[in-house]
Amino acid sequence: MSLNSDHAFKFGCGRYIQEKNAIGKYLAAEAKRAGTKAFVLCGNNGYKAAHEKIDHALTEAAFPYQYRLFHSTCCLENADELAEEIRKGGFDLVIGVGGGVLMDTAKLTADRAGAAIITIPTSSATCAAFTPHSVMYDRRSGATIGSLKLMRELDACIADLEVLVRQPARLFCAGAMDSMAKKIEIEHRYDPENCILGLDYAHTVAEMLYDQLDTRTEEVLRDMENGVISDAFERLIFDIIPVTGVVNGLSKGSNQSAVAHRFYEECRSFFYDETKDFLHGELVALGLLVQLSYTGSDPAPVLRKLEHMKLPVCLSDIGVPLSGAAVFERELCRSSAIRDESDSTRKRMHEALEIIVR
Repeated sequence: MSLNSDHAFKFGCGRYIQEKNAIGKYLAAEAKRAGTKAFVLCGNNGYKAAHEKIDHALTEAAFPYQYRLFHSTCCLENADELAEEIRKGGFDLVIGVGGGVLMDTAKLTADRAGAAIITIPTSSATCAAFTPHSVMYDRRSGATIGSLKLMRELDACIADLEVLVRQPARLFCAGAMDSMAKKIEIEHRYDPENCILGLDYAHTVAEMLYDQLDTRTEEVLRDMENGVISDAFERLIFDIIPVTGVVNGLSKGSNQSAVAHRFYEECRSFFYDETKDFLHGELVALGLLVQLSYTGSDPAPVLRKLEHMKLPVCLSDIGVPLSGAAVFERELCRSSAIRDESDSTRKRMHEALEIIVR
């Protein structure tokens, strides 16, 4: 089994292509480079966003393919069932089309089937189209159970700007906040005099990411509203997908995460029904307010940004009862982000959570 046994640095995917009409220009060549028959895994939204471009590219190239619509979550059971379909159908290439959960499922499925993997993101809500690991969930409860590191990087990621400019603004905002979180979370555990190998570089790149996204997101949202693929839009898509993925790789997939991402995981684990319709980046962004309060930083700039983007800013916005704050207090303190359940730390976390308890 090629999961959770590798400690190598892996920085994303072997080939990243980002252009207007990237699917039409490059998908057929990348598919031929990677395999001979494609299993195109997508959800309804991904199919609607990209199937015409995919159909045209692969049909023109006489490259055999078959769609498989997927509506569940990323877990070993689902991946193994899909991998069996792949083996029986003689497919040697998985093309994942869609958002975060779909990307994670496609990567894991390809790994389990021993197939090549190409991703086509139709959303920039996370960097999942680029990173060589999959966030896992319990198939029955929906609770998150952590991430599995894959042994090899993706064969290619094709980011078609004509597809991505049409994504809902909400998805872009969630991805922007997830990327901005990297700097804030790395600083939670970053000591320039004594840090793990790679984390100093991750911190430097994350600072650049934060500055770009902080200053240009509003401009890009206006461009997207008008359907304009501007230089700013292209740069921020590059920031959110591959550059954020490189930060992930430099920190080996977990050391860039702290309170904000743990907050997301506790939402999925303890309040799944309440939060299942909220995006990864939306919940991470809400956790950032707690992160900043906990470390004594000023959360006001991030709070104003979330309000401007119309993203959740408190527990009631995500349907979690105010009593849920006690669960977050307990679980965050015992998590890998804090690892301290002393009375003083619990008190500090309790006070930090007050910013979202309304």
